[in-house]
Amino acid sequence: MTVSTVNLESDLPDARGNQTPRPRLHSRTQVLLHGPIIPTLLTLAWPNLLIMVAQASTGLIETYFVAKLGTDALAGMALVFPAVMLMQMVSAGAMGGSISSAIARALGADRTEDADALALHAVIINAGLGLLLSATMLAFGEPIYRFLGGNGGELRAALTYSNIVFAGNVLLWTMNGLASVVRGTGNMLVPALVICGGVLLLVPLSPLLIFGIGPFPALGIAGGGVALVLFNAAGVAVLGWYVISGRTSRGCAS
Repeated sequence: MTVSTVNLESDLPDARGNQTPRPRLHSRTQVLLHGPIIPTLLTLAWPNLLIMVAQASTGLIETYFVAKLGTDALAGMALVFPAVMLMQMVSAGAMGGSISSAIARALGADRTEDADALALHAVIINAGLGLLLSATMLAFGEPIYRFLGGNGGELRAALTYSNIVFAGNVLLWTMNGLASVVRGTGNMLVPALVICGGVLLLVPLSPLLIFGIGPFPALGIAGGGVALVLFNAAGVAVLGWYVISGRTSRGCAS
C-alpha cells in the first residue's frame, strides 16, 4: 500500500563532501508545512464537514424509509442507531484522526517508507477492530437491546437490522480507515466525494430493498441493513482501489 512517492530536487553534500540526493516534498505536503494557516485550514475543513454531514445523513435516510414500515420497525431501529453512530464516530473520528495525523507527520518528516507502513497497519488494525466489535454485537446484541428497553416486535426488528449491519461492520471500519489514510496525505476531497457519492446511491437503494420495487424483493427492515452494508462495501472498493493503484502517490507529487 503506497501513499507517497519520493522525487529528487537537488543534491546535498554528505559528511565526506559527496553529493547525495535530496528528497523533494510533495505539493500537498508543502502546503501543509508552509501554506498560510487560515486558508489551509479552511481548504482542509470543508470536505471533512461534508463527510460528517453525509455520514449522519445515512442514518436519517434509513430512518425515513424504515418509519414507513410501522412503529415496531422504527422503535427497533432507534435501539440500533446509537451503536451504528458510535461505530462511525470512533472509526472515522478517534481512530481516523490518529491515522491521518500519523501519516501526515511521517510525510512531513520525509519518512515515506514509514508512511506506507503506517497506512497498511492502520487499515489492518481498523479491520480487526471492526471484526471484534462485530462479533461482540452479534453475540450480545439481544441482551444489550433488552437492557435499553427493547421487547416484543421492536426487539425482533432491532435484532434483524442489527445483525445485518454488524455482520458487515468490518466494511465500515475499513472504509473509514482508507479514507483516513488518504486524508493523511492532505487530500480531503477524494474521501468526501466517495462518501457523498455513496449517500446518493443509498437514497434509491434503501427503498428498493425495503419495499421491493420491480425485481428487488421486499426485505423490510432487513433491506435497510443490506443497503447500508452495500454503501460501505462500495466505499471500501473505491477507496481501496484509489490507494492500492498509487493514485494517492501521484496526486501528492509536485
